[in-house]
Amino acid sequence: MTEIILALIALLEPRLRAAFLEAMLSLRSGINYQALEEALRASDIDAAITAMNIDRAAFSRYVIERQSAFAEAGTKVSAEITRQRAAAQPKRDRSMPVLRSPILTPPEPAGPSRPTEPPAPPTLTAPGGGEVIFRFDMTNPRAEERIRTEAATRIAGYVDEQVATARKVIADGFARGEGPQTIATDIAGRVNPLTGRREGGIVGLSDPQVEYVDSMRTRLLSGDPDEILKVLGRFKDGKWVEGTGMTLRDRRFDRSIKKAISDIAAGKPNPLSRDKIDEIAAKYSDRLLARRAEDIGRTETAQGVMAARAEATQQALDKEGLTSDAVTKTWRHRGGVRHARDWHLSMNGKKVVGLDTPFFMPDGTVMLHSHDPQGGVRNNVNCRCDTDFFIDFAHGLN
Repeated sequence: MTEIILALIALLEPRLRAAFLEAMLSLRSGINYQALEEALRASDIDAAITAMNIDRAAFSRYVIERQSAFAEAGTKVSAEITRQRAAAQPKRDRSMPVLRSPILTPPEPAGPSRPTEPPAPPTLTAPGGGEVIFRFDMTNPRAEERIRTEAATRIAGYVDEQVATARKVIADGFARGEGPQTIATDIAGRVNPLTGRREGGIVGLSDPQVEYVDSMRTRLLSGDPDEILKVLGRFKDGKWVEGTGMTLRDRRFDRSIKKAISDIAAGKPNPLSRDKIDEIAAKYSDRLLARRAEDIGRTETAQGVMAARAEATQQALDKEGLTSDAVTKTWRHRGGVRHARDWHLSMNGKKVVGLDTPFFMPDGTVMLHSHDPQGGVRNNVNCRCDTDFFIDFAHGLN
């Protein structure tokens, strides 16, 4: 099953990543820049937020992709459960009670020459001889509620986040004494004359990412060589030290940044104009947004696949009339140890009995399985873990 889960995530991740990025770019392009600037001139923050046209409808494709991924994952998992049940059939056949339908196989009369034969044990098949097949039911009220609630929660979170971030950027801009045009450009970015699309800005970024962009702009404007060097990172023996500096910057600007450092150190004016700095920051913002889309694509796809796996397992239990404790779950750590979470490494191989039985993480976090949203950002972002679900189809018969 592990190979199936990993293949599903690899297949579905690019689609959700693209849907999230499309939603955020739609929000960027939908900003009424003129109305935004006019609202800022009037110090009307509510009108400025309205001019940004942030609404849930931008995420329509994102919702469709989440629902589609949930359905595809559930279908794949249900098919694999069907295969596993068939493989477990011989073991259960020997332990099943004697049962035979007199309608399908009427007994022959007993006699001295032909004693009554004990009825043959049943197999794990449906009436008519075919194997019982598990199909994932997206109309199941529990499944419908789960995917609808999770998608709605995500969208509400993204919309609220963008509004709150915009309010903060406006407040910070006014506090620094910046003009309405500068603040509006910081929010909306600039229109690329070649593509006609907005680049940069803060729409779509997380709150920490907005801080990164602001930090880059502040450092480049500082006129302090040491501060500007922090954009590039640390160098040792003439070589850049991996992991230092603003690693997602567009390195095509590195030559200009190095020249600024050397010129200022030599007592010359900072050669980086405000327009150039805004361009550098805009490219950095776009790269941060792309990285966020990657992170969300990976994280939320894995969450959706594991949620579908849990739901498909529950539907199989319902069909078989089995209880939750027919399932054993095992936490599996995947993806190596270099950047692994130590507490996830320590969970590798831990088992719990019961579909509804949680795993207790070393830090006290409670999760039903890997990628459970209850684990929060700390346990979910870019996590490569997996959880095995094993159904004992002979549970309660021995």
